[in-house]
Amino acid sequence: MIKIAQKGILLLSIISIISCGTNKISTENTKVNTAPNSKYKNTIKAYSGTLSISEYKELIKKLEIELKTAIPENTSILVNFNQKAPNCIAVGLSEGTNHQVIINRLRISERMSSDNNAVDFFVYTKDAYLNEAYQVNPAFTLDSGFFYNEVFPEHQNCAGFLIIKPNGAFYKYYGEDYFTEVKKFLEKIE
Repeated sequence: MIKIAQKGILLLSIISIISCGTNKISTENTKVNTAPNSKYKNTIKAYSGTLSISEYKELIKKLEIELKTAIPENTSILVNFNQKAPNCIAVGLSEGTNHQVIINRLRISERMSSDNNAVDFFVYTKDAYLNEAYQVNPAFTLDSGFFYNEVFPEHQNCAGFLIIKPNGAFYKYYGEDYFTEVKKFLEKIE
């Protein structure tokens, strides 16, 4: 019983480290800002740090459960995340453009992951904008609520990512146009 409680406390501390500064807001009855204006730019946030070995191992176990896969050892992890939020440039794009953006995101993420010894995942919430497109694409995983509530608890921007390196270094970013940030962190030598 004590070991289970200790693991629960450890997992909560890992999640709070990755969560770094929650700022939950409701997106119900909110007009969506689709312009890259100052309001949108203020929702772009980044957090980084390093997990201890035990925190890293515990988080990997939880990610494997949530993503229903085994994560190879000594591999970086890239989680691309989509949710409903009041700031979302993609909402202002046409369906055809969004379809192309999804294809490009998959291609770019796969290439960067392959080039940097990483595995990539795409997770979306059930109310995410474009969820119909995500539902039919096998590369996307429906969030159980874990990523929305525990990993990406800020709900001001509709997209973001989390990278976790094998040494425990992590980088979390909220914003839609993020592959430059992904590349910099994956290529960074720790």
